[in-house]
Amino acid sequence: MIGAGLKTPITAIIIAGLAALVAVPALAFDYARYKDADLDDMLAQPRPKTGMDLGGAKPYRLEVTLVSYEETCAVQLVPASMRMLGFTQDQIDGVQASRCIKVRSAKGKEALVYIQDVVRAFLPREVPLGNSLTLFVIQLFTNPQGPGLLVNEFQTPKAAPAAAAANGATNPPCGCGTAEFHPGVDMTSDKEGAPVTAMDDGVVIRVEQDDQAAVDAFNIGRCGRYVVVKHVYPNGHVVFTRYAQLGRIVGADGRPVAVGAKFRKQDKIGEIGPRKVLHFEIRAAVIGALKTDAAWQARYGSDPSMDWSRYDPVNPQTFDADMFAGRPRKP
Repeated sequence: MIGAGLKTPITAIIIAGLAALVAVPALAFDYARYKDADLDDMLAQPRPKTGMDLGGAKPYRLEVTLVSYEETCAVQLVPASMRMLGFTQDQIDGVQASRCIKVRSAKGKEALVYIQDVVRAFLPREVPLGNSLTLFVIQLFTNPQGPGLLVNEFQTPKAAPAAAAANGATNPPCGCGTAEFHPGVDMTSDKEGAPVTAMDDGVVIRVEQDDQAAVDAFNIGRCGRYVVVKHVYPNGHVVFTRYAQLGRIVGADGRPVAVGAKFRKQDKIGEIGPRKVLHFEIRAAVIGALKTDAAWQARYGSDPSMDWSRYDPVNPQTFDADMFAGRPRKP
């Protein structure tokens, strides 16, 4: 895990010298928001005779038995229902679900559930057919065939203790990550609306305006509004910085920050949000392994604005920006 909560002025840390690679697990997931439910009860719920009743994308935790790794099903209903539920197009595009899996309830009833491709890829190597597992799902709709459930993550029984620890009080205050995975540091502020400044000269490559972060995202957690800045130094080194849980993403002139905007070191790029905490992370493009695996490709392969997430985070508290950039040290 990188970093914990820090009661330190925001600007002081961000403009300080920031470089040591820290190993972190590959996936951050917010287990705590999923509430216990029973698949048999869900299958017994009333169903419409035609069309679909929207389920509100409510999150549930289900105990089931795995029957099959892959089934064809009406996957076109996933983006259609998400659109009707008010998800953004970026969120819809980020959910790649091309197959279902078949599971069995405690009472022996079988059901097809949608599953994100990036999650389904891990099932054969971790869960033998006929074994029990925990599914973390959201209910998108109910139609004449039953509940439309989308699997965002799964757990085997042996993994339960680790997840329980991740749900404890040691979770990062920013809500971006878990006790086991926190790709940055959290810095608190005494007041909402305090300015957040750029670590160094750079250009904005991504602006995320979803303050609810309703969809869990591979490797980044539920991080609210955030902006990512790309810094390219004369020595050819590249680093990405991310500023998350912002209240507003605006410059010093009060205008919204857009992709392509250029900023100088210490320029204002946003404001502290209602949590009064800033999640700040650094990803150095020349340090660590570049993610080219199927999981990352399935999630973000068609979205160049997420290239920054292909690189492992480094520790912002020890990263030396001047050394990394090849700049002479100040006397």
